[in-house]
Amino acid sequence: MPSRSFNRAAVAALTLGSNAVDAFWRLECPGSIGLARIDPLMDYDGVSGHVHALKGGSAFSAKSTADDLLKSKCTSCGVVQDKSAYWAPPLYFEGDDGTLTIVPEKPPFKAYYELNAGKTSDGKDQTIEAFPNGFQMIAGDNLRRNTTLSGPDPDESGFKGPYTDKTNNEREQLAIGFNCMNYGFSGGPKKEEPTLYRHHLPEKSWIDANCPDGIRLELQFPSCWNGEMDGGEDHKDHVAYPEWINGGNCPAGFDKRFPQLMYETIVATEKFIGKGGKFVLGNGDPTGYGYHGDFISAWADGALDKAVAECTDLSGEMKKCPVFEFAEDASSCAIESLPDELKDELNEGPMSSLPGGCEIQSGPERARKGKGASGSSSGGKSKGASSPVNKSKAESPAAQQESSPVVDAPESKSEGGVSAETEPKDEDKKEKHAAEKAPEPVAVAPAPEITDAPEAAPAAEDAGNAVRTERHTSNGIVYENLVVMQEVTVTEGAAKAKRTPEAEHVKRHGHRHEHVKRHAHGGRRLR
Repeated sequence: MPSRSFNRAAVAALTLGSNAVDAFWRLECPGSIGLARIDPLMDYDGVSGHVHALKGGSAFSAKSTADDLLKSKCTSCGVVQDKSAYWAPPLYFEGDDGTLTIVPEKPPFKAYYELNAGKTSDGKDQTIEAFPNGFQMIAGDNLRRNTTLSGPDPDESGFKGPYTDKTNNEREQLAIGFNCMNYGFSGGPKKEEPTLYRHHLPEKSWIDANCPDGIRLELQFPSCWNGEMDGGEDHKDHVAYPEWINGGNCPAGFDKRFPQLMYETIVATEKFIGKGGKFVLGNGDPTGYGYHGDFISAWADGALDKAVAECTDLSGEMKKCPVFEFAEDASSCAIESLPDELKDELNEGPMSSLPGGCEIQSGPERARKGKGASGSSSGGKSKGASSPVNKSKAESPAAQQESSPVVDAPESKSEGGVSAETEPKDEDKKEKHAAEKAPEPVAVAPAPEITDAPEAAPAAEDAGNAVRTERHTSNGIVYENLVVMQEVTVTEGAAKAKRTPEAEHVKRHGHRHEHVKRHAHGGRRLR
């Protein structure tokens, strides 16, 4: 009997839906528009209780809207049409004497736009839609100081619906990553850690010993949407994570699909190796469980809609997208204006307290919210000469003797303490700008054992026709593993033809998050 051969690309399209391939691009932001206690989502038209590292359109302010951002004179990100706002707390080093100094970033900050295909809860293929201008959301929990996770991350079967995690609580915790950067430059063996490999900030002694090239802060946003522009007082109720955090199908009631947004920031913790002290996020969190980020979409000229449809190159390089125009002044772009009470605020250090006097709270109970506009706006207390705000050009911490009171983190025998968390009920939520009352402390569970990251997938001689990519970092370079779909041959008259798509086995999330079993077809080296 004659046989038929199906085109691989057609098979991929049938398999993955209307977006066909899981393309993506890395929006690289070589600059920052500043450091400031501004948060138009949680502290609208006021002063935030903690500092943020600000990326994107220069018209960002405490009451930014998409219309405001679109009037920005410049953007710190590399695409001219993108005036969106991206912000998250920076990392600080607190010395044994109480001196606080910002840990400098290693540009560029990256916002990944991943076109991960999926299905609705009733099995219908989803078409990825661009974020509408004005859409806003938050990922992570500012007040979290412990975890409900225990043991290694669940395998694929733990996230294959139906959804039991109706509040997205566990998925939100799994969507945070603190990855150790070790390129092997110092003579030791290089170690690679997949994306979202570790969900808490390790102890400084562990970072010193294992991360000679810094750490990478990662934050994955939800990509399932219910059609509402905003999600209530916490800006989360309108979105949900897909079943595998970074992919898979959407839960009931969230049938629309956005690009999967992920923030990636590498910080130079190696500058503090050998110095006594600890690392703490700008929101007063030394555990990492409270890492979070905010987003407001503002793309000019329909550029994001066009990019979602046309920018399907699997390399992830934004310069391969024909839609984008590229900014030449992104690294020098700065915020256009600041509230008077923040113009002289010290944000980089050295200083004796976090900006705004934000209290360092180790948990395990939920943190108390900072005072924001109703409290201190004097910024960090200076312990030496330093430029006040805005552009991040931090120096090494000065050796000072004055100290400020902090709440010490619980001791840990490993990378950091892990405890069981009690989440507040929805009916107990306070008004948007009101202080939150912390529940009673709960017992701290033992910290997890340190495990080595899995080895990177081997390269293949021929990538074939790729239908999706996964990435890992090696020797300071991001590699994109290309997964191909093999040709399927059906012979008429056969009882049952065998489908032989190569199972994907890319260790993007190591023992934790890679939920589709696959075989890697090599890697693509990216600049």
